[in-house]
Amino acid sequence: MSVTVSIQPNISISFSSGSTIAILIKRLLYYQATHAVNVTLTGDYKTDREKIFGSGGFIKDAPLVKAVMMLCGYLKAKAYVTPEETFKDKIVSIYDDVYGKFFFIEVLSALMSRVTNYFQALQGVRDENLEDIKNDINAIIDELITRLKKEKYYVNFKIEFDDVTPSYTVTLEIYEK
Repeated sequence: MSVTVSIQPNISISFSSGSTIAILIKRLLYYQATHAVNVTLTGDYKTDREKIFGSGGFIKDAPLVKAVMMLCGYLKAKAYVTPEETFKDKIVSIYDDVYGKFFFIEVLSALMSRVTNYFQALQGVRDENLEDIKNDINAIIDELITRLKKEKYYVNFKIEFDDVTPSYTVTLEIYEK
């Protein structure tokens, strides 16, 4: 008796000889959420950041904040996920446990700054090219997340912008190699 098992590889590599190698990696976390930015911005960074992300105890409600919390191993982030957001699996820190909390401040500050700048530029209260800001965001992700994570993890962290209905979507996937 034979049984056919279908396995979906996370990564497959095909060679010119026709051979294919499938590499399986285990997904630990998936989070995706969209946040509408339906506010009029002033051009003052601190005021605009608070309008976009909230202030005080409400800052945790912003999807970008939750994603960075999850990335850095804050288990309580799961409690802040709303029914409109997608969250699967479990929270792990991609950094050494000792440093996760410090990386939280660095990563979050850098990304909040540039996301705020993006919406300021979109509304015309900041004179900066939107593509340059997107490139900076990708550089921050590459430098502070992709390069400094523990070697055993593969991380897909994306921030996508919708200029028509001013909003951003955060996607976070963490895999264990």
